[in-house]
Amino acid sequence: MSQEKGRQGKLLFDRALAKFDAVVRQVPDDAWGNASPCEEWTAADIVGHVAATTQLPCFLAQRIPIGVPAGPEASERPTRGGDNLFFNKAVMETLIGLREEAVTGDALGVWERSYAHMNEVLSGDVWGQPPIASQRGTMTLEEWLEPVFYDSTVHTWDLSQATGVPHNLDDDLCRTALATLISINESADMRSAGVFLQAKDTESDDPVDQLIAYTGRTPIR
Repeated sequence: MSQEKGRQGKLLFDRALAKFDAVVRQVPDDAWGNASPCEEWTAADIVGHVAATTQLPCFLAQRIPIGVPAGPEASERPTRGGDNLFFNKAVMETLIGLREEAVTGDALGVWERSYAHMNEVLSGDVWGQPPIASQRGTMTLEEWLEPVFYDSTVHTWDLSQATGVPHNLDDDLCRTALATLISINESADMRSAGVFLQAKDTESDDPVDQLIAYTGRTPIR
């Protein structure tokens, strides 16, 4: 990956998370238990999920593999890289713990702490390192980061739907997220269980609507 492409990927990643952060900070205190477009997920679940996701690049940056071979360090959950690896047990415990803390405790606090930690780690001298096993295969931190902005973009919409806080997603970000999802749909197994439903048809020319339809989501507002 070129240095310029890596820089653009980081800019998109930061831009999408800033949109999510802006919505999180406006969620009313009584809205964390609201249902969301994600089946069985509340607003707090969404925040816990995205908080956990922000820690994945931290593991890679600190040279902690997300994917490991079967053995004492491995959980029972396989990665999606087609490389016979499993999620690192310690990584899984961190991710699950953050989501549970967000749901049962202080969702805003979990988000603020996780977001700040990620920004601190990624501001360090962590770029240009060799490839490492992630949940999507072995790759560099820059390669891992390039497509993942779609996740926080979509979940910004989810959180907006759950809480009524405006998402303020811009058309360019949504167009780029949709193009990214289309490009990795098969290679990243985006229609597997726990990822996205089958895409829905839409006649809308609004980039937000088109992105959300592609994820198979149904608006609840």
